[in-house]
Amino acid sequence: TECDLEKGLEMRKWVLSGILATEEAYLSHLEALLLPLKPLKAAATTSQPVLTVAQIETIFFKVPELYEIHKEFYDGLLPRVQQWSHHQRVGDLFQKLASQLGVYRAFLDNYELAVETAEKCCQANSQFAEISENLKVRSPKDCKDTAKNSLEALLYKPVDRVTRSTLVLHDLLKHTPTSHPDHSLLQDALRISQNFLSSINEETTSRRQSLAGKKGEVSVQNLKQETSNVFFYPKE
Repeated sequence: TECDLEKGLEMRKWVLSGILATEEAYLSHLEALLLPLKPLKAAATTSQPVLTVAQIETIFFKVPELYEIHKEFYDGLLPRVQQWSHHQRVGDLFQKLASQLGVYRAFLDNYELAVETAEKCCQANSQFAEISENLKVRSPKDCKDTAKNSLEALLYKPVDRVTRSTLVLHDLLKHTPTSHPDHSLLQDALRISQNFLSSINEETTSRRQSLAGKKGEVSVQNLKQETSNVFFYPKE
């Protein structure tokens, strides 16, 4: 009925407003992660480096690229939600975001090594240990408050984000009428995201099984198990 359609379109705006809020929070986490990158790179070329260039590149691998992808997505989505109408289109933004999942693939392939390298560097360098336990995340809406986060907790944010993005896409599609121009674009974005998660799930299970027999790698195995659990996405 027309009333149901109206309610569905209102829900669509509500879902998109929620996406904007979580994107803003995610960007602030990525910003906090990138904050020490410039000074660490500068120090790496001096006689007293905190980390080597290779260690920096391993720990922060693909984080700047992820930030740029989501900043572009957020900057594209914000004005469309602010100038909202039931005919407003956003499907192209989600389709483009899904097409860039290759950057997440590279980040996830390096994730274990990044965490492992960060742990070793913390043990070897007290200055880096101090930095990585006190990364400041700004609160949303230009609030001056900041919250402390560890490097390890922030490195996990992109792992978590991939799955949440797919679940949100599912919600958005549910509240987008089949007659809406966005419907086919969102379907395409969801298909790409689900295929990506399925392939990651399979690889994670395989790698976890190969790690299970190795001694002295319990912490890595636990991390991988956690990652695997996060990536599970039920098929409809």
